[in-house]
Amino acid sequence: MSESRVFALNGIGVQAVATRLENFFRSEKGMEVQSSQTTDGYVMQASQPKDGWKTLTGMRLAVTVQMTVMENHLNVTVGEGQWSDKIGAGAIGLFIAWPLAITAGMGAFKQKKLPAEIFQVIENCIMTGGQPVVVNGAGTAMTPGMMLCPNCHTQIPNGSKFCNHCGTKINNKCPNCGADIIDGSAFCADCGQKL
Repeated sequence: MSESRVFALNGIGVQAVATRLENFFRSEKGMEVQSSQTTDGYVMQASQPKDGWKTLTGMRLAVTVQMTVMENHLNVTVGEGQWSDKIGAGAIGLFIAWPLAITAGMGAFKQKKLPAEIFQVIENCIMTGGQPVVVNGAGTAMTPGMMLCPNCHTQIPNGSKFCNHCGTKINNKCPNCGADIIDGSAFCADCGQKL
């Protein structure tokens, strides 16, 4: 079973997306990654190391990601893998050791939500121009040269007339006096109008 999505690259290269995805697999999922560049993108396979415990309990994750560049768009297909160990652990759990049925179910749940996590990593990478984003207790740090959309709160390039995520018209002028508004201002610097 596989899932696909198409992303607008917005000037970012597929190499930056592949690098970010490899880092996600290694650092956040503890997976081993093999990737190779193709004539039109990348193919990547990632799986958690084989150890008897994760395989026996059905908790081992594995995935194949194919990224194909078509003009300024990236088609990403995520193929789910390693269902056989979950089925095996579940079957053993039903007949011999019932806790294995529970761990197999948890492994299946984690495997099923992995494509959505991959798509989110790719979207975040594209939205930030491939730059790493620092997350702190106050939320995601602003990337230099970006501003927040007042509607969806997505980071967009400074001076944008419309949000490239939700399409909201960005008002960069004071509605009272027409002066330029400094990003993040609560009041106009020229006339004091509440924004």
